[in-house]
Amino acid sequence: MRVADYIAKFLVREGVRDIFVLTGYGAMYLNDAITLQPELKYYCARNEAAAPMMAEAYARVKKSLGAVCLTSGPGSTNAIPGLAEAWVDSAPILIFSGQVQRSHTTYAAGLPGLRTFGTAEINIVPIVRTLTKYAEMVMEAESIRYHLEKAVYLATHGRPGPVWLDIPMDIQSAEIDENNLRPFIAPEESFSASDLEAGVEKTAKLLLSSKRPLLLGGHGIRLGSAIEEFRALSEKLQIPFILSRFAQDIIPYSHPLNMGQAGIKGVRYCGAVMKSADVVLSLGCRMAVQLAGHRFDAFAPDAKIVMVDIEEDELKKPGVPLHLAVHADVKKFLHKLLKYLPSASSAVGEKKWLEDCAQLKKDHPMVTADFKRNPIDLYYFMSRLDALSGSEHLFTTDAGSNYYAGGQVYHFEKGQREITSGTFAAMGLSIPLAIGAAIAAKDSQILAVTGDGSLELNIQELKTISYYKLNIKLFVINNGGYLSMRNWQDGFFEGRRIGSDDETGAESLNLKKVAEAFDLKYECIARCEAIDDQLKKIMKEKGPLFVEVICDNRQKIIEPIKDFSSQKASSACK
Repeated sequence: MRVADYIAKFLVREGVRDIFVLTGYGAMYLNDAITLQPELKYYCARNEAAAPMMAEAYARVKKSLGAVCLTSGPGSTNAIPGLAEAWVDSAPILIFSGQVQRSHTTYAAGLPGLRTFGTAEINIVPIVRTLTKYAEMVMEAESIRYHLEKAVYLATHGRPGPVWLDIPMDIQSAEIDENNLRPFIAPEESFSASDLEAGVEKTAKLLLSSKRPLLLGGHGIRLGSAIEEFRALSEKLQIPFILSRFAQDIIPYSHPLNMGQAGIKGVRYCGAVMKSADVVLSLGCRMAVQLAGHRFDAFAPDAKIVMVDIEEDELKKPGVPLHLAVHADVKKFLHKLLKYLPSASSAVGEKKWLEDCAQLKKDHPMVTADFKRNPIDLYYFMSRLDALSGSEHLFTTDAGSNYYAGGQVYHFEKGQREITSGTFAAMGLSIPLAIGAAIAAKDSQILAVTGDGSLELNIQELKTISYYKLNIKLFVINNGGYLSMRNWQDGFFEGRRIGSDDETGAESLNLKKVAEAFDLKYECIARCEAIDDQLKKIMKEKGPLFVEVICDNRQKIIEPIKDFSSQKASSACK
């Protein structure tokens, strides 16, 4: 068979049933092989930048591999923004880029001053290598099995991440005997059993001797399939926990031990809880600046911080003051920790600690009665979207105000999921994430929120939504465009603006006409009194819908903690 056909067959064997493509000459044999594989359905993106974003959402919803096929040259370079998203947010996606024949590649020529050689050709592998766990040009047809198996292994083992294979056209079309291909032999696990045992023992002693213990759950809890173990540890020892943005949907906010989202734009009282803990056990959380503070001082100076992470370099990064670093798979760590703790363990820490945390949570809700007002308050709208949704719903958000507000008010009480960005919160991300999620979870309804400014960066994918009739309700927040940018320009630079309003080059679009141009049904939510009725009606409909939401163009984002170093621990937590 052709190498291209072997690749399509390999994907199916790996459980991949959907692939995101933008066809092109450089990937012509790959494209043809995809059409010939009946068990592999393709979805056409309108820009290569969006295709890896779709595959990322697909992989995260399915907890499996996402796949992308692109053409050479500009097709490959266009995909870099989406590749970067998958890299920083640990999504296992496999990107195939077509390439010109080997004899026309700058790689084969071996001349450092040669910038391009064949038609629409560029040496893409060195460009993407720093954003992938594995990136190679396939130079021998007989090596295809090895490269595919190695790429998939690395994408899905350890900390997940994207991989990239560049396939020249003469390799794509080459004939191979699949029975004579060299396999990849996976390496043995590198974790030290003795280090794990020692880390578990030290952690247990710290927790059992603490007065104000606190758990911190991150994205690694879901990636490591350790949600039940995390919940079990918290409930067994009655330890309150806080969550990173990516982990918020693992346990409902109403759980009595759940203290909500941590960090600079977390829940109102998170700073008091974080500053008052004397032992913090971080599980699968990379301690990002947004969570740990710009000076890495979110927690008390004398707090003993234990960090468990599968990525060793995350444990070594500068600035984070760790008392104990444990390089381990979080599920295995929790499993051993639960077994190590006495079987009759009861609550650890002072009873007052848990009572004080619960009181803070009760006394400081994110949304209060005065938020129900006109113009529509974004926090109120996002809270109603959460309250009226159910287990069949997935949220997506992207840049700016909707991203922050969603993270602060979503409670996930009915088993909802959120697919968003944990690092970049890039403009235009919500639409391709929604597409990938809709294809991965065909029985779900996607509630995608984006801004009127963010909409423009992937506006072409509105046609992807309408063409495939995806069950996506896209809520476009009309707040005059680039609200978050105006807020920081006004706050830092005395109101001097650039590219953030009508007068400085960012005039807003007519959103109703945009919906019509892309063959999408249009609705508008303009009054807070109508939100509930309109949302209930919208959620009952099948298929795509474009919803304009008129919000306050002076909306302020709640920032409970702007500077951790100046915030004192709450007296309620003493």
